[in-house]
Amino acid sequence: MEESLKQKFLPDEYIFKQGEKGHKAYLLLDGRVAIEVNGKKVSEISEMEIFGEMSLILKKTRTASVKVLKPSIVLPIDEKILGDLLEKSPPIVKSMVKQLSYRLAQCDNEIRSLKQKNN
Repeated sequence: MEESLKQKFLPDEYIFKQGEKGHKAYLLLDGRVAIEVNGKKVSEISEMEIFGEMSLILKKTRTASVKVLKPSIVLPIDEKILGDLLEKSPPIVKSMVKQLSYRLAQCDNEIRSLKQKNN
């Protein structure tokens, strides 16, 4: 893996923020990051996990922010790389990835709606 492709982040830096356009997904090579929705931490990502993929696949704005908890190194995955990977996959895999992304986005919207009703 080419070193020049990797990006480094320090604690309290944001890799991206909620509401931004999503042009890249990221593979966390080293470190730890938090997923924040409306400024509240909802989960954490560990090494070798991918994040930011929904915005890339669905071509939508970010539904969450990603804040660095400890020094982290990520590998950006742009639309071309993701497209190439999906094209090399069997058609059923490509279809499944897109469907799962749509369904997850729908679930996120439902959860947000239910939370607003309860507040």
